[in-house]
Amino acid sequence: MTRSQETRLAKLEQARGARARRYCFYYGEEAEAEAQGLPYMLVPRPLSREEWEKEYCHAPAAEEKKD
Repeated sequence: MTRSQETRLAKLEQARGARARRYCFYYGEEAEAEAQGLPYMLVPRPLSREEWEKEYCHAPAAEEKKD
């Protein structure tokens, strides 16, 4: 390994260790994150299969109006 590669790796390790940690909380958990004093970001909670189907699987309008 060359000297420049060693220097580059050392800089990357320092930058990686100095990087601020961020925590992900689901919507509705904001109070918990703030109470802990953590830097956080909100992410949507994964939906169960039933929740996903209810939210995104709708019958097309043409099928709904059959006489």
